[in-house]
Formats: sequence, structure tokens, C-alpha cells
Amino acid sequence: MSDVFFLSLPNADIAYRLYENPNANTDAKCLMLHGAGVAGEITFSPMLPYLTKWRWMLVPDLKGMGDSFHQHGEEEAVSIAELTEEVDALLVHLKWDNFDVVAYSLGGLVALNLNHQRRSRGRKSVKMALLEPASLDREDLSSLMDVRQKYRHASKLIRDTGDVELGVASFMDGVSPNRRKHPVAEATTQSRLAHRPFGFAYALDAVTDYVEVMAKQPTLRQDIIDASEQVFLFSGELSHEALKQHYDLLSEQNTHWQHMTLSACDHSLPFQKPRQIANHINKWFSIV
Repeated sequence: MSDVFFLSLPNADIAYRLYENPNANTDAKCLMLHGAGVAGEITFSPMLPYLTKWRWMLVPDLKGMGDSFHQHGEEEAVSIAELTEEVDALLVHLKWDNFDVVAYSLGGLVALNLNHQRRSRGRKSVKMALLEPASLDREDLSSLMDVRQKYRHASKLIRDTGDVELGVASFMDGVSPNRRKHPVAEATTQSRLAHRPFGFAYALDAVTDYVEVMAKQPTLRQDIIDASEQVFLFSGELSHEALKQHYDLLSEQNTHWQHMTLSACDHSLPFQKPRQIANHINKWFSIV
């Protein structure tokens, strides 16, 4: 456990935790960004004990999730641009300029966007490990939009009907259709995503809104990919074949990209194999 700190911004109060590894040989830093609906600590705490590269690990909660709230406290729509700006403001506040990134799902898209913006300002590319990052799950953008509409339906179910269980189930069926539906695992995932259901729904919509922009501006996603020089992509063996094929293609097209598929995992891979993921991450970030 780590103390929770808060950064007050014009439109948000951002909660974050800062973990120190006293056994680290350097003062290296890592930013860790969670996925839609689940706080940073819940996402990464199983992995943290096995990470050896960094002395400092920064784990914020994105707005609408965990302990981070809009300034007036009510849940409302968010955007990838907002979430990126707020993470960047936190980095400026902490005076972090050189760091690595580990990010999952929604957090992966925020990380890619953050890196793209940093590159546009003349800063060097950030080395990343991304666990099924949102927006890269299909090669074809129109196919990706079709996938996102399923998530739009899930978020609408939550907001319009208040049936959180049905909305979460709809999302899970979209993002992990081939998952092994063990009752305990299903209940655990439901519980995680139902903590702040409207925040979860708005986070899903933020990704879908951004993918719509990508579909209208096809060069945008390629520009974001091109700005990302060193990326390790993780996928789950039970995830959609088209996702894994796109990751393979990206690793072939980009010299310093790698892709690894984890056996018996679906989109929930950071919760399923945190120690194995940590071991691969340690190796990836030890490569200079």
C-alpha cells in the first residue's frame, strides 16, 4: 500500500500513488496507467512486487475512476484529450520528464497519445509496455469502429437503464468473447467494473469518441504509432484473432516493437498473470 496524494486541477482532483522500490539500483521512473473503470492500485498492485527496473512507480487514477473525480464531484463525460492533459499536468507537478510507461487498455491509448504530444513538442519518445491498448485492437479502422459500437451499447445500457450488471456483461462479451466463464472470475470482474459504473461508461465512450476521430483522420493513428519508437505489446491468447494479428503486423513493421501472447489469458491479462507480465517487462526495459 502507498499513501494517496491528490493534485487539484481546474476540472479534476487527480489521485495518485507513488511507490518506491528501495532495492532498485537506479533512480529510474515508471508511469503506470490503468484501464477503463478500475483504479490504478487494483490494476497494478499484484504486479508491483515483481518489478525490478524502477525506483519510483507512479500510479494515478484517471478521472472518473478510482479516487479521481471531476471538480464538482458528479460523474460526466471525459475525453482522451482531457485524460492525457491531466496525466501530463501530474508529470509536470512531480517534475518527471524522463520515465518509462506501463499501461493497460484505456491507459494504453492515453499513453500513446501522451507520447505523441510529447514528441510534437520536441521531447524524446517514451519506452512503453502496453497491455492490449485501446485503439490498436484491429488493423482496419472501420472494423475497429464496429467493435467500439458494441462498447457504446454497453455504456448506454449502464447510463440509460442503471442496469450495471447487464452493461458490464455486454462489455465483457465484446472485449473477451472467448473468455472462460468461471463464476468466480466473472463475479470478480463485475465487482471491479461496478465500483464507479458511470465513470466506467464514460471512459468507454472516451475511447469510442477518439476512435471515431481516427476513422475520420486515418493518418492520426499512424502518426501516433510512428511517434512510438519502442513498444512491447501484450495480448491474451483468448483475445480476438484480429487483435493478435494486428499486433504481429505492428511488430513486423516497426523495428523496436515486440509482441507477446500470454497463454490462457483474455483482456483481463494484468489481473490473470501479473508475475509473468512483470518478468517480461523487467527484461524489456533492461534492454538499452
